[in-house]
Amino acid sequence: MTIEIKELTKRYKDHVAVDNLSLNIEKGEFFALLGQNAAGKTTTIKMLCGLVAPTSGDAFLEGASVVHNQIAVKNNINISPQETAVAPNLTVVENLRLMARLYRVVISDD
Repeated sequence: MTIEIKELTKRYKDHVAVDNLSLNIEKGEFFALLGQNAAGKTTTIKMLCGLVAPTSGDAFLEGASVVHNQIAVKNNINISPQETAVAPNLTVVENLRLMARLYRVVISDD
């Protein structure tokens, strides 16, 4: 199993963004999160990437827990931010290098 989500929940004060989500995605399967604005799609992805900690539950990417082993999770995923540039004052190459450093990706300087 590539991705296993077990009762994943994220609360922000009085707002529940993701409520008890459980899902299994096998290697080679494609999946999409569809829903209206504020349905929890982005929050779910952020939890899977280790960018936001779940309030409860856990998810496992290739067996690594997003709660207990974020470094292993980040080493096994790639993410492309939705925004055109993470830092608008940086060049494209500088933005790519910033993202690589955040995810501990080793890049060459050529």
